[in-house]
Amino acid sequence: MLHRRQQRNATSWPYGPLRTRGRDIVNSRGETITFAGVTWPLSGETMIPEGLEYAAADDILTHVASVGFNFIRMPYAIQMVDEIYARNGTDIPLERALITTLGAANGTRVLDAILARNSIWTRSTPRFKIWNDIARLAARKNILIHPDTHVGKAQSCCSHTDGNAWFEDTNLPVANWQRALSYVADWAKNHTNIVSMSLLSTPRESYLRPALEYNWKTFVGNMTSGAETIHSANPDLLITWSGLQFGQDLSALTSRKNILTAPCYRCAAIRDGARRPPEYFTLSNQTWADKIVWELHLRADSEDLDTGTCRVIEAGLYRNGFNALGIQPPAACNVTSDCPAAAKLTPVILSEFGHAQDPTLDTDVVTGCLRILTERYRVSWAMWSLAGSWRVKDGAQGVDDRWGLVNGNWSGWRYEKGVETFWKPWVAGMGVSKP
Repeated sequence: MLHRRQQRNATSWPYGPLRTRGRDIVNSRGETITFAGVTWPLSGETMIPEGLEYAAADDILTHVASVGFNFIRMPYAIQMVDEIYARNGTDIPLERALITTLGAANGTRVLDAILARNSIWTRSTPRFKIWNDIARLAARKNILIHPDTHVGKAQSCCSHTDGNAWFEDTNLPVANWQRALSYVADWAKNHTNIVSMSLLSTPRESYLRPALEYNWKTFVGNMTSGAETIHSANPDLLITWSGLQFGQDLSALTSRKNILTAPCYRCAAIRDGARRPPEYFTLSNQTWADKIVWELHLRADSEDLDTGTCRVIEAGLYRNGFNALGIQPPAACNVTSDCPAAAKLTPVILSEFGHAQDPTLDTDVVTGCLRILTERYRVSWAMWSLAGSWRVKDGAQGVDDRWGLVNGNWSGWRYEKGVETFWKPWVAGMGVSKP
C-alpha cells in the first residue's frame, strides 16, 4: 500500500520536522520541544485502540487534552502489517477483526457499541483507517502521535516467554519487523502530527529461544538496521531507540563502551570478546544521527534495578542513559559506583512507567521520583496507560485495568483526585510545548 506524503509546513504547528540538538528535541524554528503524554494501546488482539466501544474517539482525545498531555504513544502489533501483506495490501475491516478475536456474539456486541459511538466508521472500516482518523482528530487538538512498535504477535505485553522478546524470537522475525517499520513510517507521512516512531519497545531475553544472541552486539546490529529502515521510508521522523532488559538499559551506547564486552543483565557472553578488536556504536557517524532519541522504561517490579529510594533510582537512570542529558552525576553514585560519563549529549525520554490509579499513587516512591527528575531535567515522558479496560488480556475478555487513567467503562477518571492533584500539575511542571 502506498501513502501520499503530506506536506510539512514549518510555519504551522507542529513546526516539523523535529530533530535533535544536543540533549534537546527542537522544531523547525529551533524551539525546544518537551513531550508529556499517555499511552493508548492498539497492540491487543483486536488491533483496534482500546475503549472505542465505550466512548467516541474524539471524546477520549478531549479527555487526554484536558490533562494537558501533548503526546500519545500508540503501541501497535507487527501482526497488523503482516496481515495486510497476506491480503495483498488490503487491511482487515472492523467487523472481521472483532468477531475473529472475540467470537460472533461478543464481537458483534462490541462492533455495535463502537459504531453507535463513532458514526464516522462502518463495519467495513479498516483498522488503519481507524488509526488514521484518530491521528487526524488528535491533530485538531494539537496532540502528537507516536507509533510504538510494541509486539510481533498482537497480545498482552511483555514477558520472556511471549515470543516477542528478541530478534528472531518465535513471534518476531526480523524481516517482518523491518517491513512493519517501513510500512508504518511511510503511513505516517499522511499526518504532520506523527513526528516520531519507536524501533522496538521492550527488547529482552527470550526464554523460548535461549540460543539467540542476547547481547549488545546483536542489539546494535538490529537496531541500527531498523533505524536505517525507518529513516529511508520517512526521513522526517524522530526515531526512539529503547534499551535492553525491558527498555531499561542503554549504558553501552550512551557511554560508548565496547559492545563486545560491555556488561548487561543476563546477556549472552561473547567468549572471545576481550581478544577481538573493540567495537563501538558511534551515533555521530550515522546519517540519522540528529533523529535518534534514547528511550528508557522503569517499573517498580524491575528484575534487576533497585527502585527502593529516589536517590538510588536517579543513580540507576543516570547509569542507564540519563547521563546523555549532560547532567551532573547524582549523589547516590557513591552507592552504586557505576556512573559513567556520556560520550555524546542526546535527548532521552522516559516512555513507559506506571502505577495503580488509586490513593497509593500519592505516596508511590517510583512515580513520585520520576516526577521530580523529569521536571528537574525536563525529560519528556509517557505514562502507562490510558486504558481502563481491555477487550482481551491474558486470554480473558473485558478485563478491568487498575493502572488505567480512565475507569473500566471509560466514562471518567479512575482516580479523579490523582488527575487533579498529580497528573495535571506534573504536566504543567514540565512546561509542555504549546502551539
